[in-house]
Amino acid sequence: MKIVCTHCRKPLNIPDEKIPRDRAFSLTCPKCSRRFSVDPIRAEALQQQGTAPPAETPYDGMENGAPANPFQFLEEGARTAILCMHKEDLLPHIRAEVEAAGYHILETKTPRDTLRQMRFHDFDLVVLDELFGTRDPKMNHVLKYVGQLTMDIRRSMFVILVSDRYATGDNMQAFHKSVNLIVNPADISQFGTLLKRGLGEHEAFYRIFNLEMEKINGI
Repeated sequence: MKIVCTHCRKPLNIPDEKIPRDRAFSLTCPKCSRRFSVDPIRAEALQQQGTAPPAETPYDGMENGAPANPFQFLEEGARTAILCMHKEDLLPHIRAEVEAAGYHILETKTPRDTLRQMRFHDFDLVVLDELFGTRDPKMNHVLKYVGQLTMDIRRSMFVILVSDRYATGDNMQAFHKSVNLIVNPADISQFGTLLKRGLGEHEAFYRIFNLEMEKINGI
């Protein structure tokens, strides 16, 4: 199976017999020594649903299956965000607030494009419409992908779900959906405030953990 490190983009060729086909797994890149997740189940499911091409086939217009990197010239430490919105009338306000928060933005139009990017780039912020690319919230492929990420990747990503089915700040539903924050479209005018507060709480929650990990890794 041919995969690419999501951190340094080094191509790796893993023997098929060493890949667990029934579950996601993580491995350490031999070049950058960072861990990243691989989800063979997800890739196969997307292929069957027509959301993504076969895992062994390069994507159209991309070298070695990797999409063009929109952030290749950013300095180290720059924060990136991906916006996946079904309700395009909400997009201008969300875009403005995310930019004001200091993020470099990529906007995608389809779940396929989104998943292609997320396979090869770890975004710091994901803003996802619950009906992005689907009429059935239960069939939101991007949300399913996020829910299957390993914790070493997921804890560094802040995910906002835009949904008119739940109240803004519904922590129980956010936990159930594997996201960090739920924003109801009716409260979109408060998106900037909600984003700032949510990121602050997220940083505070993982502060001790991140400090200890830095000590362990000798950073």
